[in-house]
Amino acid sequence: MDQIKKFLEFNGKAILFLQVDGTYFVAIKPICEALGINYNRQYQNLKKDQILSQLFAVQQMVGADNKMRDMICFPEKFIYGWLFSIQSSSSELLEYKLKCYEVLYDYFHGTITQRQKLLKEKTKAELEIDVLEEKLDYNEDYRRLKDLKANIKDAGRALRNMDKDIINAQLDLWQQDFVTEN
Repeated sequence: MDQIKKFLEFNGKAILFLQVDGTYFVAIKPICEALGINYNRQYQNLKKDQILSQLFAVQQMVGADNKMRDMICFPEKFIYGWLFSIQSSSSELLEYKLKCYEVLYDYFHGTITQRQKLLKEKTKAELEIDVLEEKLDYNEDYRRLKDLKANIKDAGRALRNMDKDIINAQLDLWQQDFVTEN
């Protein structure tokens, strides 16, 4: 069953989403209005985009006048990337893009809390394994090797879980900042 729900309040504009078969669709016009960018220009740009043009859909949603309207929508997972691709001098959009740059840097550079520490521990254990394998004699060294391999697996699992948690936390903080500020 389709459901219309409020997504967030941004610059006094309600950004709505529609759930259809487990996928959330977000109307782009209210986002353009909230960011102070031209909706018609963005719609034309979307139609020309090789990837995004295949993804938008027309969905019935509540308009600013509280009436049901056909609106151009994207699945939620593509909204954030689309926003990052928009060229505009809108201060709201520039603030969003700055946050995106920071999140991407933190993710790929590994400076997020404890990530570097786990990477160093993993690398140290891998190097120690190499040394132990060369002089393996099936005694204490062998047991240490098994422990180090288990530590590496645990660190890898922890890194993957941490990456997921950090990205979700960063996105939640970004959304809270925009809701609080606007």
